[in-house]
Amino acid sequence: MFMKSNLKKSLFLSLAALGFLAVAGTATSHSADAKSYARVTSNEKLTSTPTSRNVNFTGSNALYTKAGTLRGAKKVASTTTAKKLANSRSSQDNVRAYRVATTNRGSVYYKVVTYDGAYRGWIYGGKTYNGQTESSFAGGVRAFDTFKNTNLSTLTDAQQKATYTIASPGTANDGKTVTYKQPAWTQYKVGRAITDSTPYAKATFKVDQVGTRTREGDQWVHITNTSDANSPANGWILYSGLKQAEAPIADNAVQINLVDSNNKVVKSVTITRTGAKKGSNFGYYTNGAWSISMADKTSVEHQIRDALSGTPYTLDTLTTAQMAQLGQATFGSSVNFTVGTVANIADNALRINFRKPDGTSLKTVDFVKGGATKGNNVGSPVSGSTNWTLNDTDKTTIQNQVNTALTNSGYQLPDGNTLTASQINTIARGQYGGQVSLDVVPVSDGVSTITPYAKVKNGDDKDLTALHGLSGTYSTTPNGYVIPDSVDKDKFADNPTATGAATPTNRTFNISAAQLAVTDGKDLLTNFLSGIKDAKVREDTYNGIAMKFVDQAKTQFISNGLNFDGYSGTPGAAFKGEDALNYVNGSAVKTLHSVKIPVFTPTSDFTSTPVNDVNDWKQYTFTAYKADDGHFGTPVKAYYTYDQLK
Repeated sequence: MFMKSNLKKSLFLSLAALGFLAVAGTATSHSADAKSYARVTSNEKLTSTPTSRNVNFTGSNALYTKAGTLRGAKKVASTTTAKKLANSRSSQDNVRAYRVATTNRGSVYYKVVTYDGAYRGWIYGGKTYNGQTESSFAGGVRAFDTFKNTNLSTLTDAQQKATYTIASPGTANDGKTVTYKQPAWTQYKVGRAITDSTPYAKATFKVDQVGTRTREGDQWVHITNTSDANSPANGWILYSGLKQAEAPIADNAVQINLVDSNNKVVKSVTITRTGAKKGSNFGYYTNGAWSISMADKTSVEHQIRDALSGTPYTLDTLTTAQMAQLGQATFGSSVNFTVGTVANIADNALRINFRKPDGTSLKTVDFVKGGATKGNNVGSPVSGSTNWTLNDTDKTTIQNQVNTALTNSGYQLPDGNTLTASQINTIARGQYGGQVSLDVVPVSDGVSTITPYAKVKNGDDKDLTALHGLSGTYSTTPNGYVIPDSVDKDKFADNPTATGAATPTNRTFNISAAQLAVTDGKDLLTNFLSGIKDAKVREDTYNGIAMKFVDQAKTQFISNGLNFDGYSGTPGAAFKGEDALNYVNGSAVKTLHSVKIPVFTPTSDFTSTPVNDVNDWKQYTFTAYKADDGHFGTPVKAYYTYDQLK
């Protein structure tokens, strides 16, 4: 009993001692934790211009009620939520930074708020603070441009010269009804210029600025009252919220307003006739009915199709009632024709109609692009030009679709089988969910134009790509090499001083290969790369630009003096692919040479990439190996292979 009693007592004392040690350990741990919390050494209001404090989340850090390393900090938004907000397509999720704090550990935290007020708190912002410049933002936030002003040339000359009215005057806060001091939700707490546009229902406006919201990608314009430069209604509005004001109709013209089901004018077409007198009828009255001549019918239909090109509306053929309405119309007046919507076009597709000389449709193809949004343009404006263009990938895809659609159809594009700048302009201005029309002409001379395609030697035929002739010797980059948006602006020099340097801030390397040649000991690529601060970004940029030229050389060949229209026979007669290949092998197009591309020798840190002499320019050689069967009078594909450049 004594031993058991002592054992129990011993165990009890041991456990008690352990418990004491555990408590003591806990107390010590808490004390250490208390010392581990950071403390704020400064907390001040940001005083830089508000626009310079627009930021976006990076998704790498969460949002807290106070600096995340302070005692009692609670999470306001997780990194998952931050990533979702960063990728939001709504400008209401834009973010403004307004305070900055630093801790004794040298960490910087910014206090931010989303424009809609849904999220407000502190987020880690890096280790340095430089009086609040763009380069200060790091960690969980980065500088963000909520709105991008663009040149007025993104509008057509007619759009720039036009006057407009607000299409649906009222009080709705929808971006299309009233005007705003800044495009909606692009600046924090900067709202509407007016809250009711009804008093300005008859006012006319001119467009003097244009741009797009970064998140939505929608087009906004700044308008100014034509009769009152200080009108309260002057401000920003969605371009889709305007309609062109009707200009006075000439005495020798009839204006056809193309209206939708809500009687809203979509487009207008003006038909003029030399010598016509105001008040006289456009058509004629016979057998108890009004009508117009077949020549006028064809001409009017053609102009209407052109006017509706790129829109989701259509009116291919005038009805008997519409011809009667137009025939009875008098010069100096207008008529309204209701247009229908184009059927069965996906929101991310552009329908291309091939229109025969008589105005009827030959066939259609739909260009579909993943992720495209209905109403957005397929292409983009060319800098310094009134034309629009397509990116290289879309251009190749559409060209291939056009070639496939017209093969053995008996028709071709008026200028051959390669899309012209004018046709590309038409397609690029088209909108997803809408349609455009391209004219085609019959092939009646028995000539089968050779259309070249190429693949790497021993490659799969499914990897064939169309070859495009270029009159010059060097590769061009019409759309430039675009540096990814993921690259932070602070990786670039603010003001590159090297002579002829490209501008890194626009993130586009938009010059021709020929311009890369050394001039006075310098070349543009060297200047461009040396303007980038981060070594890894320099290397990635160099590799991207180098591959841009290589990829283009695989699709562009020097076409100077080459004739692809020599293969001919009895119109409509069939021929075998072997016969077409025999023709190719016996002609000057048996072997094609790609445009020349520069081969650089970068330094180890990629700050210099001199092109020393002509030997640094290389090109592919394309050799024909087969051709398709076909019929004389329609284009025929010939296939080439090339070796990889070494």
